[in-house]
Amino acid sequence: MMQYPIYTEQNECRDCYKCVNRCPVKAICVQNSHPDILPKMCIFCGKCVTSCPAKAKRVRNDIGKIRELFLSGAEVFASLAPSFPAEFYGCTAGQLIAALKRLGFRDVSETALGADFLSAAIASDLQTASNTQAAQKLFLSSACPAAVLYIKRYAPAFVPYLDDRASPLLSHAALLRSIYGNEISVVFIGPCIAKKREADQLAEIAAAITFDELKRWFEEAGVRPEDIPEPESAAQRFVPRRAAKGAFFPVDGGMLLSLRKYQGFSKTANMVLSGIDTIAETLNRDTAAYGQLESPLFLELLACQGGCVNGPCITRDASAISRRAQLLKYAESADDLLDPKTAGNRIPLTGTLTAVEHPKVLYSNAEISDALAQIGKHARRDELNCSTCGFETCRDFARALLEKRVERTMCATYMRNLAQRKANALIKAIPSGIVIVNRRGLVVDCNHRFARLLGSEMEELYDVDSNLQGLDLHKVAGLGRYFQEVFATDTQESADFEFRDEERIFHLNIFVIEQGEILAGVLEDITKPQIRRDKTVARARKIIDKNVQTVQKIAFLLGENAAEIEAILHSIIESYTAGGKKK
Repeated sequence: MMQYPIYTEQNECRDCYKCVNRCPVKAICVQNSHPDILPKMCIFCGKCVTSCPAKAKRVRNDIGKIRELFLSGAEVFASLAPSFPAEFYGCTAGQLIAALKRLGFRDVSETALGADFLSAAIASDLQTASNTQAAQKLFLSSACPAAVLYIKRYAPAFVPYLDDRASPLLSHAALLRSIYGNEISVVFIGPCIAKKREADQLAEIAAAITFDELKRWFEEAGVRPEDIPEPESAAQRFVPRRAAKGAFFPVDGGMLLSLRKYQGFSKTANMVLSGIDTIAETLNRDTAAYGQLESPLFLELLACQGGCVNGPCITRDASAISRRAQLLKYAESADDLLDPKTAGNRIPLTGTLTAVEHPKVLYSNAEISDALAQIGKHARRDELNCSTCGFETCRDFARALLEKRVERTMCATYMRNLAQRKANALIKAIPSGIVIVNRRGLVVDCNHRFARLLGSEMEELYDVDSNLQGLDLHKVAGLGRYFQEVFATDTQESADFEFRDEERIFHLNIFVIEQGEILAGVLEDITKPQIRRDKTVARARKIIDKNVQTVQKIAFLLGENAAEIEAILHSIIESYTAGGKKK
């Protein structure tokens, strides 16, 4: 079975749910605390990949597929994304072409050629719309595959407004095949993960790899583009020629810059919507307004904020400003239009990616309320909408819960309240006195037994304030100093103390909950004979455990008295555990 372009390496996942938080369409299903991609919901924008701190979200590696094409004897052409100047700014276009040929590619061409054809076709469509009264007035660009998937899956009302034009990649592949023959294989190289889905779906594209994959391939092959002498021959140039202003496409507004070179676009109103969240917010908020347009409006849609120069698989060792500057410098040196000879190649320019609308299930208020109750939210005031689960609102999370795409444990308030309830139940059930203390010696929580051990006054205070929160233990039997002593050692080990308060003897065991911040204490009154007997037994056992080896060595050396010593220690234990009185 074919692996989807994005997958989760489960052994690396750290259950942080950051992918859920960053995914604009929540195409993540969490089961057994592991988030995985839902391909039928995914738009392959790559947000989960770039945001995963554990690098558990991976991009499918297709280099092996291309190597198989080389071994088969196929003539493989590289369709190089126009964002390449932002990625390979350490070498020239000629050096990069030479490096790709060393890997095995027959020739290298710019995907931006397809963008040039697309610009000309869209400008013509918009001119027709301007001159026709009843024509379509809203146009959404279809150049970005992730944006197209979003529209088709999550904003189906806008599907009729997508310009039914082939993407730059599909147009480019069609151009190359029309010139060099349908038998050639075309491989895309760029920063986009969604292009892998385009390659999976369209027969004209053999494969798609990312800049990340290409750089790893160069490293494995020992090829360094920047070290290759600058080629001077025409064989190291883009075929069939260099692209024109389609080279601007990788930056937001770049498509508009290219369109302005063609007659018919200059008077068209236009906007740039960069980033899926921006696209979603703008379209959903202004839905009614788009049906009332009197003149054409063109919307350039880009899934990545700022454009392809900020794609998910572009190296970020240079700033976004630097990447953009490198791209603009290269694009500005390109011709305004393609020459008539290249432009004369007639190729199909229609057909966007297919995708099925993701059905939106409508749940009743009762169903949502039941789901909210599962995470302890019984009233509106309980709905904090904190977004730590990855969803904007508690009700969005409840809907996902009903669809079995999330788990209750993802709700931070639910888990905190659950932990608090368990801790409270445990503290109350323990027969000893329990107190939790912060580094200032103030009580964070305690049980009734602890208050009773401190006397009737504290017990009455506990009845008023059920956990004595904020009580300064320095003022109560000097307990504070024992906790401060443990804080001062900055240890994870527990500590035992015994002290007298008037006629009573107390034993205090202190252990660490949060090092340097929170300690817990178990307080017992060992004045009573039974408790003192238990303590004596425990101490005797401790003596045996620690000293039996030493006793045996002494017995070995001296040959006497060892058995008698051990017998005396055991007799102490028996005298207490048998219920008898100390003699």
